[in-house]
Amino acid sequence: MNIRTADHAQIGREQMDENEKRGALPLLALVILIPLLAGLPVMGITGAAILTQAEEKSAACVVSAVGEAAGDITSIPAIPNNWGALVDAAARTAGLQVSVVAAQLKQESGWNEGARSLAGAQGLAQFMPGTWALYGEGGDPFSAEDAIPAYGRYMAALKAGVQPLAADDADLLVRLTLAAYNAGPGAVQNARGVPPFTETQQYVEKILASGQGEFSADCAAPAGTVAWDGDLGDGEWTNPLPGGGFTSGYGHRNISNLPAWAQDHVGVDLSTPGAGYSNGGLVIAPTDLRITGFNDKDGCVIAKEDGNDPDFGFAFCHLNAYSVAVGDRLKRGDVVGTEGNRAGLGLVATHLHLEIYKPEAPEVVYPYQGWNLDPEPILKEKGAWVR
Repeated sequence: MNIRTADHAQIGREQMDENEKRGALPLLALVILIPLLAGLPVMGITGAAILTQAEEKSAACVVSAVGEAAGDITSIPAIPNNWGALVDAAARTAGLQVSVVAAQLKQESGWNEGARSLAGAQGLAQFMPGTWALYGEGGDPFSAEDAIPAYGRYMAALKAGVQPLAADDADLLVRLTLAAYNAGPGAVQNARGVPPFTETQQYVEKILASGQGEFSADCAAPAGTVAWDGDLGDGEWTNPLPGGGFTSGYGHRNISNLPAWAQDHVGVDLSTPGAGYSNGGLVIAPTDLRITGFNDKDGCVIAKEDGNDPDFGFAFCHLNAYSVAVGDRLKRGDVVGTEGNRAGLGLVATHLHLEIYKPEAPEVVYPYQGWNLDPEPILKEKGAWVR
């Protein structure tokens, strides 16, 4: 929807009609496959049991093997007119992922510098005149060179405004920022979250789905801005599931038939191709670890970094067999257990559900206790992401 100032933060029929006139696309449907599924795992469902959002989007991904993952934003073919560097700079200004920024700009104008809406929004980023006066810095709203940086400044302001509502939930912060853009920051503050407007809720999901499908390297689901803003410590890690592939990312999902708590996927899922419902590959320690506990119901080995700062916590879940005991100290590459499908509430396809916890987390942590971090950017920076 159009960018508007706080005094224009009114959501109503006018906005919904405008979205319809601009030809907003419907949400991508999630295809749910539930063969042999008797229930729901505490840590989320992936693999053959459910076609995840990331898997569904994989066929639509158009990013090359370089692109965002390699830092070469100008090589992302879905960003036209050599605007990749501008989009990257705006993303850095706003503190948002490049994939989110690109998806939102495309949604707003279809990359058309001369776009105008019936409501009076102008240019590539669809600024209303009053908002442009605040963030345009005297530039031309119909010029990408001016509009994209102004968009970054405006999104940074919206993000700062909703930050107290999101606290340290990076995924929620992105969602609230997008909702503030669409419905107005006042509506977000009044709702203390994403407002209960169908148009706004669909807008947020549409941007995140499009960001994953078109503008994200390896179809990575746009979640929070960063998983960890501190020092990752010295040394490289290793991939915790050699030979495994990425099947589901961190963050909120909208999957039919899942309860509300299960829509927030608090880790990443990796799986050995072809494992089905049998034992999978060996799960290994990505870095030196000390084993602190287990969650047997869901096949989880709980651990902390051993002798290394910043002392992240880990959970390796859905294992069919353990190779460790509480108190064991593992070196990087030592075996933790066997990838499997153990889940307390039902049968799931074989995979490793990996969680990473903040350094200040207790020795033994379970999901939804407020300590979770997005493992994907951490693993990528430490050189331990799946190939």
